[in-house]
Amino acid sequence: MSARARLLLALGLALCVGCGPSASDLKKSKEEAQFHYDLAYGYYFEQQVPQAEAALHEITLCLKLDPKNHDAHMLAGMVHMGRKRNLKAIEHFQAALALKPDFHFARNNLGATYLALERWDDAIQEFQALTEDMLYSRPGHAQNNLGWAWYKKGDRAKARSHFMTATQVAPRLCPPYNNLGLMLLEEDEPQRALKYLDRGLKRCPNYVEAHFHRGRALEALRQIAEARKAFQECMRFGGESPLAERCEARLRTLPVEVAP
Repeated sequence: MSARARLLLALGLALCVGCGPSASDLKKSKEEAQFHYDLAYGYYFEQQVPQAEAALHEITLCLKLDPKNHDAHMLAGMVHMGRKRNLKAIEHFQAALALKPDFHFARNNLGATYLALERWDDAIQEFQALTEDMLYSRPGHAQNNLGWAWYKKGDRAKARSHFMTATQVAPRLCPPYNNLGLMLLEEDEPQRALKYLDRGLKRCPNYVEAHFHRGRALEALRQIAEARKAFQECMRFGGESPLAERCEARLRTLPVEVAP
């Protein structure tokens, strides 16, 4: 190699060394990103008054500094999901999974976002993957969510199968009992529906939706006094929710009991 070539090579190497950030700069950037992540987390999970927009601002700063932070993408997805910005939520959940394929909670939230968008097939794909992952710590949730996706898609047999599996792998989980009760009500089997609704309420006495469906089942069985109690419990636990208002409306339509 000529002297001129060696000089040009040395100059090129010197220029390359000066192009990228130093190790100390990278460390500082990571630390700053973590600072913004911690702020975002605190804002989003504030117990008194969650501050979603403040959380989003901080998590955006975090991702500018550290775009490969899978936890930050997860939190960003949750913030967008909570604000019903579902397409943005999907982008971040997918980014989190691309960075960490075994990020189970990101996959679960991705499936839930697909449910919100009525993209049943996409939801089924994500929840099915969770049911097949032996390392997922919440198999009952995965089975119940998969059952709900099949229910919304219109395959009641598959939905029932997954709800039943959910009750077996996670006996203390309440939603699958409620969902089985709902399906049986729709199939005009109120007595069988009561069996599952009562099991769910035994585990979760303040489960508002289960009280609502229990009232419906009892009304169908002409057990008006018990139906009245169920709707009243729904109102008590439901507070000012739309479901509590539905219970109040059903309560008003119950026939007046005549004393013997």
